[in-house]
Amino acid sequence: MAFTFVVEDGTGTNAAANSYVSVEDADDIITTNIHISDSWDALTVSQKERLLVWASRYLDTQTRWKGYKTVDDSPLRWPRQGVCDRDDIEIDANTIPNQLKVATAEMARYLIDVDRSVERDTDGLERVKADVVEIEFLAGYRLPQVPSHIQYLVQGLGYISGGRGTRFARVVR
Repeated sequence: MAFTFVVEDGTGTNAAANSYVSVEDADDIITTNIHISDSWDALTVSQKERLLVWASRYLDTQTRWKGYKTVDDSPLRWPRQGVCDRDDIEIDANTIPNQLKVATAEMARYLIDVDRSVERDTDGLERVKADVVEIEFLAGYRLPQVPSHIQYLVQGLGYISGGRGTRFARVVR
């Protein structure tokens, strides 16, 4: 199956939509940061498209978006109704908010060097101690997360979840 890059236009009706932002818009967003624009500029258009698709999918799986989808069977989780931005201004139901476009572009830039998919192979725990609580992770393990600056970008639109969700275990004394 050939890879096709399709930007969500806000209608939710394109069954092939797989990105919240175009390469052109991502270029505009990312190149304003002088510290990271060179690594982004060095990529081919195809590489940028794949990163933007991955970033869109990653944000959709890691974020509990507010409101509800306007089109139930759309491939992405936006567009949505009943959502306000971080300034508490209601977002039009047929819009991909600029805030989400910026977050997607920034996530794509972050994914250039960091393969987030490998962190899900293990829960990373080496040891848990109950007396004077102590948790130790395997060497080199990093908790799956969305960087804090991207968490801020989605503020108002939804909440970044903590990875695998809440789990409970029986405590033995």
